[in-house]
Amino acid sequence: MFSPAIATQPLSEDFTSEADWLLPIVRVAWRSADDPDFDLDIWQSELIRRMLETYPPGHPREGELRYRQVVVSMGRQQGKSVIGAILGLWGLLRGPGQSIVGIASSAEQARILYDRTMLVIRRNPSLAERFAKLTDTRGIRAKDGGKYEIKAAKSSALQGIPINVGLCDELHLMPPALWSDMVNGTSSKRNGIVIGITTAGDENSELLKNLYEVGMKAAGGDPAFERFGFYVWEAPDAKVPDDEATLREYLLAANPALAAGRIDMDNVLSDVRAMPPTDVIRYRLNRFVAGSAQFITPLMWSKCARPFGDHLTLDGARPVFAVDRTPDWGHATIAVGVKRADGITDTEIVASMVKPSLEQLVAICTELSKHSPQAFLVDGYSLRDLGVELKKRGIPVSIATQGDVISASALAYSKIARQELRHSSDPLLSIQFPRTVRKNVGEAFRISRKDSSVEIDGVMATILAIYGAETRLEQSLQVF
Repeated sequence: MFSPAIATQPLSEDFTSEADWLLPIVRVAWRSADDPDFDLDIWQSELIRRMLETYPPGHPREGELRYRQVVVSMGRQQGKSVIGAILGLWGLLRGPGQSIVGIASSAEQARILYDRTMLVIRRNPSLAERFAKLTDTRGIRAKDGGKYEIKAAKSSALQGIPINVGLCDELHLMPPALWSDMVNGTSSKRNGIVIGITTAGDENSELLKNLYEVGMKAAGGDPAFERFGFYVWEAPDAKVPDDEATLREYLLAANPALAAGRIDMDNVLSDVRAMPPTDVIRYRLNRFVAGSAQFITPLMWSKCARPFGDHLTLDGARPVFAVDRTPDWGHATIAVGVKRADGITDTEIVASMVKPSLEQLVAICTELSKHSPQAFLVDGYSLRDLGVELKKRGIPVSIATQGDVISASALAYSKIARQELRHSSDPLLSIQFPRTVRKNVGEAFRISRKDSSVEIDGVMATILAIYGAETRLEQSLQVF
């Protein structure tokens, strides 16, 4: 069933499409190269047909692609990369000398579509014999002169390049200039097309917001935008319903693979329960969100409180200590994290200081080292000097990067949401946690000092202690 919430309509019910010759080839190629049981969902086949709609016989543009720009938006993990790979193959097969260009917010993201296209060609002898080169870095080269290349996500890499098919992944992370450069690259091509596949964005997703505005006009039947294709699967509202029945309806509306039965609803619901509401709305319900939001609520934090009279005990486990300070050295906090055998992570603040000196921090950490910690975690930007001093004393130290903070933010949220954390109701954290703000960073998020309404040294120390205890350090963190 083809049921996007918003869609441009075909010129007629029996419209013609280049997908009519493409899809039979796709089924054979993917089955022989990737999966003998492969088949597209009905919605995928219909989407590709509509994206590649052509003007019908008798039209002045007979046989030409109707759309010169197409935007597709849906929830995460719905099979967008398969659709993108099929379109890459279509571009290479549609005629001699075709130029297919793939871009995304990062080269790694752009390679997802490219690599899947290359894999199918390599594993299918009938397709492989049509190509002269298949390389990871220099592109797919067809014997008829066609090529598929990945370009850097910057305007200078696209200037002056003629493009027959432009493939753009995750538009919510892409600057507006790149889309314009791709469209300009197709301007001299009678059958040129730029296709973007994405999930929803936030208030900073300027390009995607602009494309949605154009797409809404196209879907509304504005003749000025007849050559703009727009297909969006999204929930009716940008909120997480309280009742499960409504939540299921919202998820089905935004996730066509889920509606088709290819993805298990119970697994999705389990994942959603451990996700921040902002991420559920954006990635599962495919609706726009604010660029920043509250990290956790007071109720979520209070539900993880250790029962009165209970205390954190090591029981032979080696703890992890994490240290954080405010930017002005006004305050510093040391937190401990311990992973229990039952999967629960225990944490509490072990020291909180006003206007600490480096010497004081070193002294306290040296005293805590009697507990044989796995390591002390320190921020690589603000407390590297502390790490150096502890290392001189033979104390194990790990440097936390920005990537670690991003991972720690997501892990801490999940542990708190699932109530797999126990804390001692430290007054400092009861103040700081509800006022801590998370900020979107590409496809992820991290807690943000700048956007929070109070200092969050206690929160930062705590989430790093949780992260260190949970990951056992050596797998993720730079130990020196």
